[in-house]
Amino acid sequence: MQRRKKVLMCLVVSLFFTGNFILGVPSVPDTDIDRTEELRREIRVFNLVNGLDLTKKQMKMVLENAEKSEHLREQFKTMLLFKQNEMGIVLEEIKPHLKENRETPSFVAQNYHRLSNEIKRAKIEMDERIRELALEVKENLEQHQLYQLEQYVPCVIPPKGESRIGQAKDYKGMTKNFERIRKIPYRIYERRKDNICRRTLDGLKLHAYRGVDFNEKEMIGKVQKIYDKVRRLDAAEFEIQKETLAEELHSLIKPPLNAINLTRKIELFLLSSEIIPILEERTLKGEE
Repeated sequence: MQRRKKVLMCLVVSLFFTGNFILGVPSVPDTDIDRTEELRREIRVFNLVNGLDLTKKQMKMVLENAEKSEHLREQFKTMLLFKQNEMGIVLEEIKPHLKENRETPSFVAQNYHRLSNEIKRAKIEMDERIRELALEVKENLEQHQLYQLEQYVPCVIPPKGESRIGQAKDYKGMTKNFERIRKIPYRIYERRKDNICRRTLDGLKLHAYRGVDFNEKEMIGKVQKIYDKVRRLDAAEFEIQKETLAEELHSLIKPPLNAINLTRKIELFLLSSEIIPILEERTLKGEE
């Protein structure tokens, strides 16, 4: 019996490594993944800074506030690390009582709530102070810069042209797809409609923004409604409306309007840790 278990375990391990080899699954260290994500964040901030065209005075002000924000975040992290050690001890005290389905002693519960509330209060205090710094940045930006920031959608490759901020709105792929949808014979379209719409939704998901809530049934219904309209239009009307319909289809993967307000965007991007080395380099260059 013991020998069988050993043989089975060897087989499972062998299949695991063989499967990974066949599928070409690479072993990627966590540090590589972290660095890739860090680079992506840096590039997005670069695009925003390039698009805002900050003056030297504005850069110094944003840099100063970003450094203050980073200091507040570091303070909170230190406090959190200290409190987590204490919280771990309390949780270890709670666990055996729950394991045996016994009531947690009141003094242990009080300790837990005390620590939890201390962490919450520290987080609220940090958020409030960073928000004050963000409001100060907002007051020192010009109206056109605030508009650009409002329209900004984080991207790695900026659009071509004068306004190099946010994502490029290119609906050529979608309008070409509409043309293919229009050419499908009626019976085939009706039979395969659900599958076509589901494949479209799967493609849209790859480019969806964070925070978009996907109700698949509802989304497929919306895609189908757009496709049905695309097929009903005559050739002339289709040429007039295809860009609008593409934008309507694209809007399914966009977050609701004002999902992230202007002050929050300043906190996320202009007061981020990634912007500090960017502005340090640019302000130093300006002084040369």
